[in-house]
Amino acid sequence: MASKGAARVRKKEIVKVIHGALLRTNIKAQMASAAPPLGPQLGQRGLNVANFCKEFNKETGHFKQGVPLPTRITVKPDRTYDREICTPTTTWLLKQAAGIGRGKASKDEIVGKLSVKHLYEIAKVKSRDKALQHVELEHICRMLIKTCRTLGIEVQYHDLNPDELKEFLVARKEKVDAQLKELADKKAAKMLRTT
Repeated sequence: MASKGAARVRKKEIVKVIHGALLRTNIKAQMASAAPPLGPQLGQRGLNVANFCKEFNKETGHFKQGVPLPTRITVKPDRTYDREICTPTTTWLLKQAAGIGRGKASKDEIVGKLSVKHLYEIAKVKSRDKALQHVELEHICRMLIKTCRTLGIEVQYHDLNPDELKEFLVARKEKVDAQLKELADKKAAKMLRTT
């Protein structure tokens, strides 16, 4: 009998994953839906996804649709929650101010230009976030300058000359168009090789 019991295949133990009470995620304004990744994240924590999305979309109605908003959701044991919606992400604000769609592709590439005045205005917006309420504007501006460096945005400590900026943007558009054409050509060549 002992040999029969030993020969049985043991079922794998199911390990239940316990999720933390705090969920940090970026949700696009007026575009919360039950689709992944948001729906499963909320469902795993036992929240009513449809109600959350409806309330979130209503609450973010004053934002432009599609703006990424950092959101912190604290789930309580009785499956209620507290939601904190922050101001738009720093990178999105900087890209919008510089008029660019993406950051730098190579190490020394400059994709846009901003003045310190732009950074100061963005810092005033970001200072409304709960996490940055007691941080000085000067420190927030320094954090923004570091983010600008990683994105490839040049920070100028004087006012931007409109003519120089226009010249830069025209040259930048030509460069981006050339890069996109090169990528399209590579993709077309790859498709020809595979067929």
